[in-house]
Amino acid sequence: MKKYRLALIGCGDIAETGHVPSLLAHPRFELAVVCDVRRERAQLLADQAGGVSWCTDYHELLDRADLDAALLALPPEYSVDVAIDFLTAGKPALDEKPLATSLEAGRKLAAEVERTRGVYQIGFVFRYSALVGRLAGIARQIGTPALYEIGIYDERRDPGNPSHFARINGFLKTSSAITHEGSHPIDYFTLWNPSPFVRVSAAATRTAADLLGPNAWSATLEAADSSILQLNITWLTPELPSSYMRIIGPRGALQLDLASAMGTLHQAGRAETVGFPRLAQNWKGQLDTFASAIDQGKAGTATVQDGLRALAATQACETAAASHQTVQI
Repeated sequence: MKKYRLALIGCGDIAETGHVPSLLAHPRFELAVVCDVRRERAQLLADQAGGVSWCTDYHELLDRADLDAALLALPPEYSVDVAIDFLTAGKPALDEKPLATSLEAGRKLAAEVERTRGVYQIGFVFRYSALVGRLAGIARQIGTPALYEIGIYDERRDPGNPSHFARINGFLKTSSAITHEGSHPIDYFTLWNPSPFVRVSAAATRTAADLLGPNAWSATLEAADSSILQLNITWLTPELPSSYMRIIGPRGALQLDLASAMGTLHQAGRAETVGFPRLAQNWKGQLDTFASAIDQGKAGTATVQDGLRALAATQACETAAASHQTVQI
């Protein structure tokens, strides 16, 4: 099968720890060039990738005939225009979530995907996790309408790691924890229950004065089938409880501790202790899907519409928290 030469745009932490190792190990991709406005980061990742070429201006790459596709590991305030430029140049794009920082920008990108008929896949890497797939089967057994509860407590505040604090705190300034972190569970929830969200209520707070935005969120998303997703997200606290998932429906219930990957499944009057795969970023699965999308000339999963659906939900959470009112989607 054809091997695709790929440009990596954005050389931050997620590129260094996730994208570069997975690209170097994948049989369908060759990392040909890395790009970042920070020269030192571009040089570092180029060296880590075995001495590939690097640049500081992605515009240099748009017309290169030896590049087949682009992977964008950029903040959402920058990624929309970069993705559009690569799509206009006829190059497929795998774009880190979230889709954008606003619905207006997200719709602009969706319109360009349609106009160019380009291959666009959003980086919802957790949707390929074995745990997410297994829970989809259990969710179907439990049935609907159901109550789904997801608590994600992440990005612990470490006084000994000021660069991590500055990076995550920067997300709170330009976007929000519910959009960055919450977009993942909102996306993979649709694999458990495809019923669209219709209403959202939410509240958010800052747990420390030096945070640039709310870091603790609680949102209630109501689906058209009367199911409810209760989503709790917390970043940058010095202590973090275990993240969890729960499903309670007409034919059973599941409670799962994500730290231990152990759960209790209640069905037919019995309680069974069950071990699960850990919730993990499946980088290979994401790249497998992207390679297939390029082969077929169209993204079939993690599409721009999936990104837009998640963005609409998280933006509704932000509006609901700011207005202290229920928001229709």
